[in-house]
Amino acid sequence: MNTMYSENVYFPDVFKGCNHECVYCKPSFQRQAKRQRQTCKVLNEKGIPKCYTFEPHLHEERLKRKSPVTQGKQFVFFPKGGDLAFATEREVKSVLNFMFRNPQTTFLSQTKNPQFWLKYAAWEFPKNLIIGLTLETDKNKYNTESKYKEYREISKAPFMLRFLMFECVDHNRKAIIVEPILPFSQKFASTIGSINPEFVYVGYDTKKCKLPEPTLAETEALIETLRKEGLDVRLKTIRNAWYEPTTITNENNPKGEPTK
Repeated sequence: MNTMYSENVYFPDVFKGCNHECVYCKPSFQRQAKRQRQTCKVLNEKGIPKCYTFEPHLHEERLKRKSPVTQGKQFVFFPKGGDLAFATEREVKSVLNFMFRNPQTTFLSQTKNPQFWLKYAAWEFPKNLIIGLTLETDKNKYNTESKYKEYREISKAPFMLRFLMFECVDHNRKAIIVEPILPFSQKFASTIGSINPEFVYVGYDTKKCKLPEPTLAETEALIETLRKEGLDVRLKTIRNAWYEPTTITNENNPKGEPTK
């Protein structure tokens, strides 16, 4: 079942775990990983399956399978439950070799720390690999009703350094994922556009974490600006910010008055 992207074609996750400790990951990826305790054979020093503890690790046995054929805008989100920034050199090499062996598949590999790709700059990257960057915002301080006032309270991932490193990665297939979207500056659209990404995803938090969020009007304006720049903007969950009144237009509320 696809719960990530409408264009994602299912394939068993090959790399699990991450150390960014994002607050919105705990009720999503980490909770899902705990359910795989019985099927994960990679154990930590205490004999506990690493999926359960969300420690970064590779499921090498899954790389023996053939990945599906993708067409058009389809891709395999790879990996979808971890960040390769925490993979060993051997693990990254195994993943890339798998992509080379499966040219019939387009892969999207998403990270919050693209600096690790620079370690492998001398390597040839597969042409069927899209390197994705999670970029929720370009502001590190927020003034909303959320209890989170700074980015460091939300995630240990590098802040805008990740964008600078992403610019340095020498690969012609890149994407930017603005999810979960956080308040941003007026320069955010031009920052995204400067990469000339293959596509951009935009979406709000879906786990009710009450993150600092831009208003729906601000997000819609960002989407419109990006599309005017000719970018392929794809929408995930788009809604009112959690602290905004919900506007519903129906026969009982013909003027679309705000409702709680």
